[in-house]
Amino acid sequence: MKFSIPDEDGIIAIVNTKDYTTFVDEDWDLKQLFEHFVIQMNRQNLIIWKSNNDGGGQWNIEVLFEPSNKPAFREFTKTINVTDGKLHFVTYTDITMAAQFEDEILPSKQNADLQILLKNGLHSVTVRQLFNPDNYDFEDTQETSFELIFTGTVSENKTYAENVFWWEED
Repeated sequence: MKFSIPDEDGIIAIVNTKDYTTFVDEDWDLKQLFEHFVIQMNRQNLIIWKSNNDGGGQWNIEVLFEPSNKPAFREFTKTINVTDGKLHFVTYTDITMAAQFEDEILPSKQNADLQILLKNGLHSVTVRQLFNPDNYDFEDTQETSFELIFTGTVSENKTYAENVFWWEED
């Protein structure tokens, strides 16, 4: 499966929209929002990562069940729970609107078709970034930017997050 994800802010996520708690606060700050993301990741409802250093881009994401032979610049593995047969890709705009307004839902209407159909259960997912974010031609949108490798269901969570993956404070 291949997806093209619009990204204005440099953050992409996959989310279990059935179990993810969306609302944070009408006046959330970045620290509060990222703490919420970590809680939701550790509850297995979210995987969120920084896509590049400058924000923006149109990312081609390939969902696989084993890694390709393409070299990865970096990667991480995290678990996520599937409870209604699917996960959705969400943008930073989607997830922050839902964090600020109680009546906003995920997935957003414009991104509702960005879904991965999966068997229910706890899945191990490796996110592989196939480019160096410091040296990348953002105009070439034909290449796969990220691979999401679903290696099957697991019996327990052995991966905990401490922050948005690849996020560094400036």
